[in-house]
Amino acid sequence: MRIKFSFSIVLAFLLLAPNLLKAQFPNVPIGQWRDHLSYYQTKKLALVEDRILVSAGSAMFFFDPKENSVERFSKVEGLTDAGITQLAYDKNTKSIIVVYENSNIDIIQNDKVYNIPDIKIRSIEGSKMINNITFYNEKAYLSCGFGVVVLDLSRKEIFETYYIGNNSSKINVNNVVIQNDSIYAATVQGLLYAPYNSPSLSTSETWTKYENFNNPNNKEILYLFEFNNKLLIGIENHNTNIDLFEKVNNGFDTVFANQFAYWIKPTNNHIVVKTWGTAPALIIYDTLFQTERVIDTSWFPIKYDWDQKTIIIPEIGDALIIGDELYMAHEREGGLLQLKNFKQNMYTKPIYPNGPLSNDVFSITASNDMIYVAPGGKTIQHAPRGIPANIYHFNRYYWDCLSNFREYENIVKDIVHVSIDPRNPKHIMAASYWNGVVEIMDNKIIKIWDKDNTNNVLSESYGYRIIASEYDMSGNLLVANSLSSTALCYLNYRNEWGNFNTYGMIGQTETLGLLIDQVSGNFYKFLWTSNNKILAINNNGQQVIIDPNNGAKDQSNKINCMVQDKEGEIWIGTDKGIKVIYSLDDIYSTQDNGTSAVTCNNIIYQEEGIAQYLLNFDNINTILCDGGNRKWVGTERNGIFVFSPNGDKQLYHFTAENSPLYSNRVLTMAQDPQTGEIYIGTDRGIISYKAESTAPKEEAGALYVYPNPVRPDYNGTIAIKGFVYDSDVRITDIAGNMVAHVKSIGGQAIWDGKNFKGEKVSSGVYLIFGSASEGKETAVGKILFVR
Repeated sequence: MRIKFSFSIVLAFLLLAPNLLKAQFPNVPIGQWRDHLSYYQTKKLALVEDRILVSAGSAMFFFDPKENSVERFSKVEGLTDAGITQLAYDKNTKSIIVVYENSNIDIIQNDKVYNIPDIKIRSIEGSKMINNITFYNEKAYLSCGFGVVVLDLSRKEIFETYYIGNNSSKINVNNVVIQNDSIYAATVQGLLYAPYNSPSLSTSETWTKYENFNNPNNKEILYLFEFNNKLLIGIENHNTNIDLFEKVNNGFDTVFANQFAYWIKPTNNHIVVKTWGTAPALIIYDTLFQTERVIDTSWFPIKYDWDQKTIIIPEIGDALIIGDELYMAHEREGGLLQLKNFKQNMYTKPIYPNGPLSNDVFSITASNDMIYVAPGGKTIQHAPRGIPANIYHFNRYYWDCLSNFREYENIVKDIVHVSIDPRNPKHIMAASYWNGVVEIMDNKIIKIWDKDNTNNVLSESYGYRIIASEYDMSGNLLVANSLSSTALCYLNYRNEWGNFNTYGMIGQTETLGLLIDQVSGNFYKFLWTSNNKILAINNNGQQVIIDPNNGAKDQSNKINCMVQDKEGEIWIGTDKGIKVIYSLDDIYSTQDNGTSAVTCNNIIYQEEGIAQYLLNFDNINTILCDGGNRKWVGTERNGIFVFSPNGDKQLYHFTAENSPLYSNRVLTMAQDPQTGEIYIGTDRGIISYKAESTAPKEEAGALYVYPNPVRPDYNGTIAIKGFVYDSDVRITDIAGNMVAHVKSIGGQAIWDGKNFKGEKVSSGVYLIFGSASEGKETAVGKILFVR
């Protein structure tokens, strides 16, 4: 399914009208995916008939200038991979070529995607990067790090490979041009050419090095393209700048010399050059190589039309000229930049589908009607990444961000976690791995809490390293302060700051996370550290260390995450699978070594009749307990596993290979408790999956059934929502005859619309009755079938 909507330029922080909101992110059925990628940072452009195709990292989008509309295209819509590096379009075969970082290739013809994984899976010594794409005679010539690969677009298969280095060795090829019955290749060994119709182009003996131009140092040919029916080449000179030459008869004349060119691109009778140096610029030349326009940040700037901010030239990744309009891909902000009347106009319009402003994600937090994304982070060495302040949030229809983030983007950085005030959902507190605790009200930053306004409660021995924050049931905010002697701080409901001295237990060790016991009634706080310890603290400040290997048969070395399920059990994600604390009764009973007697148990799991410890070969990054208490486990390299509540049965295994998941590296997950949608943060962006479960109701009441009525052409599942936890659901006809019996998953039951015989039920009204496992609570609903 591809999503197309009328495009209207808006600020990143401006909400659209309700009818447009629904068009941007329509609801999805149970078991389906939808993308929540950023289209704000773009890299490559290609002209596809009358539309512009734009790559945006993990996905791409079309912009139609005539209809003023955009259309997104990701793995959800049929792409086979993420991490786009090249785009190209062939008019003759109407083929779009999409190239990915791993050298995977998609061919799109007539809205169908054909995957060509040959280079990706081939074992090749050296680089497999695809540098450029040239079309000729219904074939695509791929200039690669090892040679030239010829792709047959009609048969959708690899036709031939040219190894044109000395003695038919592998050689980096930057581009290929076919002109006047000759094929030219820009390589590290110079400009090579051969007769196009030669039957032996796959061997180097057929290729000749072109000597008739000024390249005394035998430099690599970086640029090769056809412009105004002539062949042009670009060479890096002795000053590491670019000399551009034009082929005239049997020799080459200089077009320009010593240019600080970062990239050069021919487009619609123009050449666009992005320069580097102290004054980076975009220079546009006409067919006579006369300068038509210079764009820089000082003397000849262009600005966004909505905030007058000057465009940052070094971040422009590609350009296209169509008539008098200049289109630019911007790698930092703005998506596709449209500059009408480019020779004179100073103001550009940013164009992009709605989504977060970047694909960075450290953590995701869900509330009843909002999803929050903290995009900040830290390095492997636990140093801040310096990502400017922002929080992205999604209201089920539209992505937005902090309305005043521009004021703070050079001040507040690396927001890594968001906590929602249970007393006021418009009031949130954000943990910053750079600044302290950031307070936000009504989508605006209103205060930054640090040592100065907390009476030194938030210390900064090594800079502020607030890794997590969480509200407890009483409305107190707990804060994990890493690399500090007071690793657990709090802001109580009376707005008073305080802390617990933890130096005697964990010193100033790196704290990795925070968990609050919200089930047992003891209100324990858990901090886990980089030296494989769990520190437990109660409200009285009593502290004890839990050893994650105590009671475990399989030893682990690092704790990555902890979560409490609906039964009060603590599930621990480690570098060697999952461990579970089933009971906290002995938490303050100590062993001889002074650590808690609490045991952290491996789960024994049967796979193909063989008993093994659950995921003990996987590095677990995140665990989510959904509305039905099922465990969603995100791994470092193996996608997502979904297990039954006690972990003894695998329900699903989603990977980048068998699903639209962009990457097998899953960093964080959260579930919208009302809709059941699981929001999944990967290292390539956010995607969501509509799960069967929702949060259960505390008391039984009216049921919501979708779809209702069920039309004759509907063959999907029926969702019945509004049950208390683990309800027994019976469906009867109007006469009271039971036709189906299911169990709710959390607060929602799924029915296929069939009776006990596996037959679709007949037309009519059916009644739904739900009771809790104790048999006390009753929920009632009805559904109409029209056959």
